[in-house]
Amino acid sequence: MVATVEKPWGLFLGYLILGVTGSRASDTSSQIVNGEDCSPHSQPWQAALFMENEFFCAGVLVHPQWVLSAAHCFQDSYTIGLGLHNLEARQEPGSRMLEANLSIRHPEYNKPLLANDLMLIKLNELVTPSDTIRDISVASLCPTAGDSCLVSGWGLLVNGRLPTVLQCVNVSVVSEDECRELYDPVYHPSMLCAGGGQDQKDACNGDSGGPLICNESLHGLVSFGQDQCGQVGVPGVYTNLCKFTDWIQKTIQAS
Repeated sequence: MVATVEKPWGLFLGYLILGVTGSRASDTSSQIVNGEDCSPHSQPWQAALFMENEFFCAGVLVHPQWVLSAAHCFQDSYTIGLGLHNLEARQEPGSRMLEANLSIRHPEYNKPLLANDLMLIKLNELVTPSDTIRDISVASLCPTAGDSCLVSGWGLLVNGRLPTVLQCVNVSVVSEDECRELYDPVYHPSMLCAGGGQDQKDACNGDSGGPLICNESLHGLVSFGQDQCGQVGVPGVYTNLCKFTDWIQKTIQAS
């Protein structure tokens, strides 16, 4: 995978391959970098997407029957884990494993490249809120530069080992101008940059579809970044969900 912003096509091609098909055991670029164990069930909206019993992407419960994730995680069907803290203990108390056979990608996904990277997945049954499973509202106002946000996921750690429990890391929102400059010419208004600080905290493509929580609302989904995570001055890119509140609401209501 190309690891320079100046060569985005190679970078994104590698990202797409790893983000969608890379297993957690082999994709060493997938990692929450310099984070820590989340407090158990502190992110009750966190979803894990499985295909043939293998975890491959994350998601966010935004409605009792709908999970939001990155469009590049699209599959024909999914098993969705909710209420999980330890990914290897799928029958832990308070967790649910649910099937889903309908997912709707944003109609403008990948138009242009990697823009509008979101989809909705409809669970085959409604979920009853509990201490370990709860949906979260999507922010209608866009975040501002400097806002502190939390990202969570089960990607590989920076040391290449698998975490046993959900990882959390705080990153700061980068200004739209800086995001555009760093990711020119592929920057699109549907994108949001966060991270890239001196603390080298970051998320990577193995955490694709996972939540970016700012001010107690869902502001973003992990979308893409460079293969070497946690580089100073190089933030990760997230889907900027404040731009999609109408589409999310209308899609849920229509389906």
